[in-house]
Amino acid sequence: MVRHSPSTRPAASSTQTDDFGRQAKPDSINLDAFVSHIYLPHVRLRKRSWRVDERIARQHLSPTFGARELADIQRHEVEDWLHGLSSGGLAPATCNRILAVFKTICSLAAMRGLLPAGQSPCAGVSSFKIHTQRERYLTQDEAQRLMRALEKSDRSEAFAIRLLLLTGARKSEVLKARWEHVRMDLHLLVVPLSKSGRPRHILLSDAALEVLRSMPRTPGNPWLFPGHAPGKPLSDLYLFWNRLRQELGLADVRIHDLRHTFASFLVNAGHSLYEAQKMLGHGDPRTTMRYAHLGQALLLAAAETVSGFFIPSGRDGEIQSFFRLPAARTSLWERTHPTAQEMGTAHGTARL
Repeated sequence: MVRHSPSTRPAASSTQTDDFGRQAKPDSINLDAFVSHIYLPHVRLRKRSWRVDERIARQHLSPTFGARELADIQRHEVEDWLHGLSSGGLAPATCNRILAVFKTICSLAAMRGLLPAGQSPCAGVSSFKIHTQRERYLTQDEAQRLMRALEKSDRSEAFAIRLLLLTGARKSEVLKARWEHVRMDLHLLVVPLSKSGRPRHILLSDAALEVLRSMPRTPGNPWLFPGHAPGKPLSDLYLFWNRLRQELGLADVRIHDLRHTFASFLVNAGHSLYEAQKMLGHGDPRTTMRYAHLGQALLLAAAETVSGFFIPSGRDGEIQSFFRLPAARTSLWERTHPTAQEMGTAHGTARL
């Protein structure tokens, strides 16, 4: 049997009991102290997004539970707090992310023997149900109004958002980009480690390159978008974005919706889901399938083209589509793909 001296005896475990056989209370520590001294050092080594956890703890957990000992927080208090976040205007998905961080904090506390076994205050607290996947795409008019407003600003945030619009990149990919990652000769922004865990290349159009060329550079600073803290990149766009979207009447548009907009314009212009997958950096093609419905008009136009070879109509024998296409051919697909009649006129016979 191993005997421990007072200096080597393990900390109180979650299974300790008192003289009456009741579960003893573990060493007390309040939430703020646990997050600061134990949780954040733990996640810094394991999560690239640890700063999100730090912000959630500071903004949403600390005001209510920061001074409370972890073992004293009750489940009903967590439920009331969570519903308070929702009634205060936070989206269900945001509330769920906050709750997930709280649950992770409590799980680590239990592992460290700072919560009694099976007595996490988050145990049994249910997340909000997300009934539908939110989809918001900018119209062409909205996108152009936004771009014009951004071009009038010399703020770093404005340059960053312009780059998001023109590349479909993730916010983190742009804000963490370094000048050494930019290959203007190859029209590339290299992301050394993407969300999928692999390097990826973001294609830079001429317009995107023009944004980069027009950006001011700080000597000795490696970041495309230097932050307010010395040697750090710009950490967020929310304050600038929130003010701008209110001014433009786009209050329901999130930064991530700019990525959805890029994808929607890409698919609606006739490009394949495979091309969209590669340009967006989706590791799983199923992620890109959310945009499949956007290409249905193009597929219908293709079906109409083929049906036109089989359904003759009119006294002059003119071949017409079973489905009538609009007279004006204004889309990219219509401008670059001849109709069945045009193909027959140009080549004499239709080639399938």
